[in-house]
Amino acid sequence: MNIDHVILGARTIGPLREWLRDGFGFGITDGSPNPDGTASWIVPMDSAQVQYLELLVVDDESELAGTAFGRTYLERIADGPAFLNWAVLSDDIEADADRVKQLTGQDPDLFRGKSVRADGQEVPWAEAAFTASWETPSLPFFLQYENWPARRARVAGDIAAAAHDHCPTGITTLAVDAHRSDPAAWLGGDRIPLTVRTATADAVRVVIVATVSGDRRLELP
Repeated sequence: MNIDHVILGARTIGPLREWLRDGFGFGITDGSPNPDGTASWIVPMDSAQVQYLELLVVDDESELAGTAFGRTYLERIADGPAFLNWAVLSDDIEADADRVKQLTGQDPDLFRGKSVRADGQEVPWAEAAFTASWETPSLPFFLQYENWPARRARVAGDIAAAAHDHCPTGITTLAVDAHRSDPAAWLGGDRIPLTVRTATADAVRVVIVATVSGDRRLELP
């Protein structure tokens, strides 16, 4: 099990673009709209696991205001950019979903889909526990991918489009604040590079990203 990606949010892409470029030398790419009223940009990384940062910004505020997800999202970014939640790469999505169900007593939201590239290549994927992670950001949701050759094939183009000053090569460490959550139990005993601090609220606090010229510590003001 590895860290897959971390999600950051803001009302517009400008503050995140400037913070990432000026502070860390990272570029961004994409900007695709999502059905939920957000638009997604990414900071691609030159890593075997195809790690990345996902940047969510407002695309349709009326759509967001009409859903529980959207209202929570708007609340979290009201005072500026924020870490929203994160994902791990699962080795067994069914087992992770079952564990989440046992821990929460709720539906783990296991579902499957696929991404289709412009050249027609498909990357099937599965996701579990996004809702629980969204509500408790110290806990990740789980992702599993197939067709890894197609998934890795897009990285070079994404990195070229991002035009990094310092190319990121992976997310090495995450620090989270935990209130009533237990990340170790949530992860089922799998060891990932995670530091947990007891706090009054659950949050992602720090993301350490390796680059070709040294580590970068991402911590929002």
